[in-house]
Amino acid sequence: MEEGQSSCSSPETQASARRLFWAVLVGATLLRLLIAGTFGLSADESHYVMYARRLAWGYFDHPPMVGFLGALGELLGGGVWAARLGPVLCWAGALYLLRRLALALYGDERVAAGAVVVLALMPMQQMIGMALLPDATLNLFWCGALLAGWHALRTERWSRWLLAGACIGGALLSKYHAVLLGAGLGIYIVFSGEGRRALKTPKPYAAALVAFLVFAPNVFWNATHGWVSYKFQLAHGGGSGRFELQKLANVIGGQMAAASPVLAVLLVIALVRLLRGRGTGKTADRYVALSCLVVALFFAFFGAVGKILPHWPAVGWWPGALAVAVVTVRALDAGSVRWRRWAWTAGILAALMSAVVYLAAAVPVTGRLYDAARTAAEKINGRFPSIPVPGPFKPEYDLSNDVHGWPESARQVENIMAAMPMPGRTFVFCHRFYATSQLGVHLSPGVVATTLRRRPSQYMLWFEPAEYRGWDALFVDENHDFRGPDQYASLFEKVDSEPVRFETLRGGKPSHIFHVYRCYGFAGRVEGGREPSARLKEQR
Repeated sequence: MEEGQSSCSSPETQASARRLFWAVLVGATLLRLLIAGTFGLSADESHYVMYARRLAWGYFDHPPMVGFLGALGELLGGGVWAARLGPVLCWAGALYLLRRLALALYGDERVAAGAVVVLALMPMQQMIGMALLPDATLNLFWCGALLAGWHALRTERWSRWLLAGACIGGALLSKYHAVLLGAGLGIYIVFSGEGRRALKTPKPYAAALVAFLVFAPNVFWNATHGWVSYKFQLAHGGGSGRFELQKLANVIGGQMAAASPVLAVLLVIALVRLLRGRGTGKTADRYVALSCLVVALFFAFFGAVGKILPHWPAVGWWPGALAVAVVTVRALDAGSVRWRRWAWTAGILAALMSAVVYLAAAVPVTGRLYDAARTAAEKINGRFPSIPVPGPFKPEYDLSNDVHGWPESARQVENIMAAMPMPGRTFVFCHRFYATSQLGVHLSPGVVATTLRRRPSQYMLWFEPAEYRGWDALFVDENHDFRGPDQYASLFEKVDSEPVRFETLRGGKPSHIFHVYRCYGFAGRVEGGREPSARLKEQR
């Protein structure tokens, strides 16, 4: 029996929990494989497929692992399903490692099954478990590092220490905030008895060296590219730098939406109980709680002084799921009817929210709901004129439209390009780099897509303006951000004032509206005259 195992858990109960774990893991994996190709790539996924087509040890905003993972899909022939195969397998692998961690910590199959159920039901995990995002490999290496780190502390074996270091390095190559993984493990080592004993040996320092060596190629890449990625991340989400309660409320609200409100509250209660626990399982409890808490506190603080996105702290939910699961198992063993009710409520609500995620991706329901709400508002306004009536629905209001219509848009743009005077010397550009990637990933090989904004992005590393001096271009202005060509007019000898307009349809209604402006005689510079630094030019 391992640390923290419940004495009232029978072999039959353990076997049932083990079967539940494998049923959820296999079922969720098969479901994701079945639906992975049924809707298009998101803006982020498209951008990372572009990474996969230009492999490097670093990119403007991320380390390289997401590009390597996307390259697996390219090797399999490309396409949406192939791009998402790697993330689906990473999610399944991370769940398996989480089970191994639960058994190492508590020796209880119910904890492992409970954790996988929590993650399988969470709305945010529906995206992370399938989308081509840096989180896919981050979760895998994070769980591997926690498992190897625990075994290293308990067994003091060299192989476990070195494996933990390699996993931390892999996590850093996945996402830069994996430094929190090392920080959490470091804090636990310093404040635990076995950790302090380990610090008197060379093993943890060797693990740190291995982590650095694995991560070193990205450091070298940044050193030869003006430290561009590190500078971007240090400034990213900085905001005003002042603590604001409203921003902190936004962070909390984002996590409640990502996990479901009840489940988020249960996590807070579970962490408090684990940190205050005594007796059997104390060291395991603190290992789990600290692994989650370091992530939660870091993003709560930076969200309160700047701006974060809801999925940034998502990796903390992997040990967080263990925290909820072990506290739930103990509460049920103690006969807590109230906790049972809240656990069921959390699970049902999370499942319903996850179902909405899939429904919105598959069926254009947002427009219908908006129109129904607008009709209701008109009726109310008839009796209470002070109640405003929202304007007509626009395609950009439905965020799920972002994963539809881009292949058709690319074909339309190529048809316009074919009618240009120099089709082979015509490039495509959009105002936003995300739109550039969403369009560019579906353009034929050899067609150049970029942005011409002053604001830096990955395209400043891929696109040398001077090399395209004299080329023509198509400015694709899409409905999220209609700008018109005026701000780019000085970059060309001539810009047609009348655009070619087209739209893509979803469910018989527009999903995207495009205005394509034909531009002639590129001047070989970007908006505002910005040129890449000499060091960046040398690396192209």
